[in-house]
Amino acid sequence: MSQQEDLRADREQKIAELRAAGINPYPATTNQTHTIKRFITYFGDLEAKDATAVLVGRVVAKREHGALAFLDISDGTGKVQAFCSREAMGEEQFDSLLHFVSTGDFVELTGTAFVTKREMEALKVVSWRVIGKATQNIPTEHFGIKDEDERLRKRYLDILTNQEARELFDLKANFWKASRRFLEDKGFAEVHTPTLETTTGGAEANPFVTHHDDFDLDVFLRISVGELWQKRLMAAGLPRVFEVGRVYRNEGSSPDHLQEFTNIEFYASYLNFDDGLTLLEEHITYVLNEAFAGKRVFTIKGFEVDFSQAFKRIDYVETILEATGVHVVNATDQELAAKVTELGIEHEGDNRERLTDTLWKYCRKQIAGPVWLTGHPKLVSPLAKESDQSDGTVLRAQLIMAGAEFNNCFAELNDPQEQRERFETQAQLLAGGDNEAMMPDWEFVEMLEHGMPPTFGAATLGERFFAYLVDKPIRETQYFPLMRPKVTDTKKDEVKIAVAVLNEGADLEQWQKLNTAAHLSAALGVQGGNKLMKYASVTSQDGVAIPMNIQHAIIIKTAATNTAMQSLLSKATAADLDVSVFTREMLETTNDKKIKTITSEKVAADIEYLGVLVFGAKSQVETLTAAFPLVE
Repeated sequence: MSQQEDLRADREQKIAELRAAGINPYPATTNQTHTIKRFITYFGDLEAKDATAVLVGRVVAKREHGALAFLDISDGTGKVQAFCSREAMGEEQFDSLLHFVSTGDFVELTGTAFVTKREMEALKVVSWRVIGKATQNIPTEHFGIKDEDERLRKRYLDILTNQEARELFDLKANFWKASRRFLEDKGFAEVHTPTLETTTGGAEANPFVTHHDDFDLDVFLRISVGELWQKRLMAAGLPRVFEVGRVYRNEGSSPDHLQEFTNIEFYASYLNFDDGLTLLEEHITYVLNEAFAGKRVFTIKGFEVDFSQAFKRIDYVETILEATGVHVVNATDQELAAKVTELGIEHEGDNRERLTDTLWKYCRKQIAGPVWLTGHPKLVSPLAKESDQSDGTVLRAQLIMAGAEFNNCFAELNDPQEQRERFETQAQLLAGGDNEAMMPDWEFVEMLEHGMPPTFGAATLGERFFAYLVDKPIRETQYFPLMRPKVTDTKKDEVKIAVAVLNEGADLEQWQKLNTAAHLSAALGVQGGNKLMKYASVTSQDGVAIPMNIQHAIIIKTAATNTAMQSLLSKATAADLDVSVFTREMLETTNDKKIKTITSEKVAADIEYLGVLVFGAKSQVETLTAAFPLVE
C-alpha cells in the first residue's frame, strides 16, 4: 500500500476502535461555550477568573513532546494553541488524545485560559472528545496544495490551508456588501428576476439551452442580470431597482472570462445619462473605500490604474479613427473588412456589427484608464437611446480599465417603434448566422408601447471587475469554478514516464542544464506528491529505513529551439498531461516575486523555456516527444 493508503487505513481503524468503545466519532451536538475569536478577545478575563471554556475546531497541527502535546485548532473565527499535558488531563485522557487525534480531525476541548512558557495564549486542556474524525490527511498550512488543478478542485482544502485564499474571499464578500449597501442607500430596491428565459436579452452572447419538462419547452439560461425584466419594473412604477445575480454565457474560457459569473445591474427612472455616470463613479469610490480601505492606485495586468481623479471621456468613433484611420460610422462594410484584414486581427463574423466591434477591441487593449468610452454606434447598441447629435451614435458608456471593458451603461431606449426596428435588425443578424446577436423580445416592445419612463441602466462592479482589482484570473476569485470531470484511470497498472526536454538553443552551460533538470524533477515531485511512490521507504536487513524515490522513469531529451519547446508545452497541455517548466527567469533568480513581475511584462511567445517536463501514460509521452533526441 502507498503511504496515503496506510494513513487512511490507520484512521479507519481508529474509528472502528472508537465505535467499539461506544464512542460516536460523529456526534450531532457540541458543548461549545466560546468561539476561538471570543476566547482570544476575552482571554484576560477568563484567565483571571480561572473560568472553564469549551472550544471546538479542526486540528491543523499536532506536536508531541513526551508528557506534553500541543494542538493548533481552528474554527473559522480564529486559531489557538491547545496545551495538553499528562499531569492536567490524567494518563487515560492524555494517552487517548495522542492515540486517536490526527491532523484534520474535529475536536471539542475543555479547559482554562493559560499562558505557555513561550508566552502564547493557549487553552490548557483537561478533557477532550472527537466530534468529527477525518479519514484523509490534510495538507500542511506551510506547503498547502501546489498543483493548481488540484487546488481548484479541492478549494475547501486550499482555503483551509492558504491564508491568502481565505483573505481573498473575505475581501470579495466585503466587495459585494459595499456594492449592495451603496445602492440601497441611494434608494434602490433589490429584486430577483428569472434566470430561465424563452428569449435571451440584455447582452450579445451565445446562451446555454436547456429543456423545461413540464412545459415541454426549450429555454435559455440568462446572459444578463434581468435587464429586460428590470425595465418592465420601470414601467410598473418602481423608481429604482437592482439585482445581484448569476449570468451564463456559452462561450470560451480565458483568464478574464468564464461561462458562469456574478454581476450587478441597476435601473433608475428619470436619471439623466451624465448624472448616471456620476452615480457610477460614486459607486466605485464607495466600494474602494469600504472594501479596499480607500486604495486608489491598482496594478492590473501591467497597467497602473489610478482612481483618484475624475474619469476622463473618450469617443468610440474618434478613438478607432485615430488608431486605424477608419471612421466606423461612415466606412463601407468592405472598408471595415479590409482594415481588419490589414491589421491581422482574428475575429468571428463578417457583418458590419462584428467588424466594428473587432476594430474597437483592437484599440482598447492599449488603454490603462479608468476612462469612460462614449459615442458608440447605434448598430452595436440595440437597447440604447440615440444621441441628440443625430450622428448615428447612442447614449452609452463603458468604463475602460487595463485594456478591458466594464460598467456597461445606457440611457435606455423607450421608443417602441425604434426598438422594434432595432430588434428586426438583430433578427436579420441571427438569421445570417451571428450567434451573438440579440434575440428579439416582442413582449418587451409591447411593454414599451404601454410606456416606460426615461431610464438610466448599468451593469456595474461585477465579479470580473473584482478579479481585475485584485489582478487575478477570474476563476481564482470563484469558490468553485467549473472544472472538467477528472477521468479515473481504469488502467491501474498502466506504466507512466516523465520526459524532460532541455532547450539546446538556449546555450546553457553544463551546470545550468543539470540545474534545469533538477528543478523540473523537483516540480514533478511537488505536483505528484506521494502518489508517485509505491512505498515511502524500504528497510535494510539491519532495520535501517531507506527513503524511496519515485517509481517512474525520467528520461532527458533535447530540443533545438525555443519554438519547439513552446510547441511541446502547448501539445502536452492540450493532451491534459502533467507539465513542469523552467524558464530563463527561474534560472536567473530565486525571488518568486521578481519572477512573477518580469513574466507579467512579457507575452507568452517571448518566454524562453530552458526546460519542459511532461509526465503521463508512457504511450502518450513517448509519442509526443519522439522527435526529440536523447541528451548526450
